[in-house]
Order: sequence, then structure tokens, then C-alpha cells
Amino acid sequence: MTKSISWWDHDRDDHMSCPGCGWTGTGGTDLEEQFPELLEVRCPDCDRLLLMVVFPTLQETRAAAAAGNERALAELPEHEAQHADAVRRRALLLKSPDELPELEGDSLIIIWDIIDQDDEVAQWQVLVHDGTIIWREPAYYESYRRFEQVFAILLERYGTRFRE
Repeated sequence: MTKSISWWDHDRDDHMSCPGCGWTGTGGTDLEEQFPELLEVRCPDCDRLLLMVVFPTLQETRAAAAAGNERALAELPEHEAQHADAVRRRALLLKSPDELPELEGDSLIIIWDIIDQDDEVAQWQVLVHDGTIIWREPAYYESYRRFEQVFAILLERYGTRFRE
């Protein structure tokens, strides 16, 4: 079974070995693959998963910093900024059908697209009807779940007039 450890217990200079092929060495960044919730460390020879490193929550980072953990103290400002950005981005999401404009027509086609803009958000997911942006919100990587949520809000707002 793959070992899972906290971010604060992970040291890239720790010695490790692969039980599959026998490789030994240290786990540097070249062995890592990052995901939103965790970091995977894989064997460079056979690609076996050696270690899962769970990223800390803001509360865990604050607690580790309060306990004097030097890495946590150094990383806390970035974690605080990321948290503030996430809160700000969530506030910009479509939450209610009432936030969408009334649209004319019996057969509404609304395009879901992503655009780049040089303001407070790098990319926006936009809803476009007849060439006009009727809603925009921050874009997220692999936002298929968000698509489902927005689709449900569009159906609630426009009913049977919403065709695609």
C-alpha cells in the first residue's frame, strides 16, 4: 500500500526505495506529479506510486506556523493570498437565475466559451447569446461540474426556450 504523509512531513531529500523494481534515491521534483489536493511521488524507473503527499489546508498551515514550523511560516502568506483569491473568485460565480438577463426569443442558443482578459482574472468562462456576453465568471481547469451547475441555472431561468 502506498504511503500517505502530510505536506509538513515531506522532505524531498529523504531517501526512498521502490518495492517494485528496487530503485533507490531521493524524491526530488522530477519524480513528482501535482494534483489539486495532493502530490504524487513516482519511481523514475517503473512509474510505481511511492508516496502521496497531502497538501495542507489553510488552517493546518496556520497551526503549523503557530507551532513554529519554518516552512509553514514561509508559506503562510502565499496560502493566505490563495485563500483570499479563492473566496473572491467564488463570489463572482453565477448563483441564481435572477442574475441572468431576460432574453427575447422562443429558441435560445447560449454558447459557453472561455476568453482571455487582462484584468483581475486571467481567463473567464462566458455565456454568449447572439454575440453578446450575458454572463462571465472565472474559468477553472476541467470545469465540467461547473458546466452542469450553470446549465441547470440556465434551464431554471429560460425554461423550454433554452434549446442548447
